[in-house]
Amino acid sequence: LEGGISHLPLLDPSMRATAIAPSEWRKRLEAVKNNDTASNTNPRTNYILLDVRNGYEWDIGHFHGAQRPDVDCFRSTSFGISPTEGVASDQLLQVDKEKTDILMYCTGGIRCDVYSTILRQQGFQNLYTLEGGVSHYLKTEGPVKWIGNLFTFDSRLSLPPSAYNHETMIEASMTQQAFDSDKFAKCYVCNSQVSELRHRNCANLDCNFLFLCCENCVMDLGGCCSYNCMTAPRRRPVLPGFQRYKKWHVYRDQKVEA
Repeated sequence: LEGGISHLPLLDPSMRATAIAPSEWRKRLEAVKNNDTASNTNPRTNYILLDVRNGYEWDIGHFHGAQRPDVDCFRSTSFGISPTEGVASDQLLQVDKEKTDILMYCTGGIRCDVYSTILRQQGFQNLYTLEGGVSHYLKTEGPVKWIGNLFTFDSRLSLPPSAYNHETMIEASMTQQAFDSDKFAKCYVCNSQVSELRHRNCANLDCNFLFLCCENCVMDLGGCCSYNCMTAPRRRPVLPGFQRYKKWHVYRDQKVEA
């Protein structure tokens, strides 16, 4: 994707993944006995659940059985197109391209439409995508097989499933899944469980790393993501709660004494 997408056959429906309605997607996930088998190292696995988002999006919410994508930008996605020797994070490495179902999902479906054309060109035959993405799934099916929140690319940063469908959330709240839905999220600094599924930006203006952080580490590191950033010359003030920083130019010429 580093070279852009203008060369991809995006307008050819036969080159894109087959869209699966949320209800059918739910049935497929529920039919899987072991939701942790999304690995091509298991010879009995005939499907791969592929999260075509960024790693930080996965960190606050994902479908059961989906591995964390090791990218922080969609342009860096390389599932199925890694070098011959491959990388450990490539779930499609050495997968049978004709017999394995690739179940792809993203927030709204656009990234899957784009990336499925790349996989089709690589010879993958059975490509499926969640129609309308996770946001549409949460509206119609609720948080079944989904844990955590959904990352949003706006000032909210994160929305719980109840924001999409309150009625289905009431039903889901009676299941064990509701109690375990946020236990996977860890602080980037100390690896403890976080109380809020919402990212914050590093206070170091020249870092600006997006990360999850517990309340203790926010205070101990002054809103920074590491001890190195604590000594940076252009550090922004620690914001209370999960407020967003203003535009970078507001702090551009600001210096904070270590």
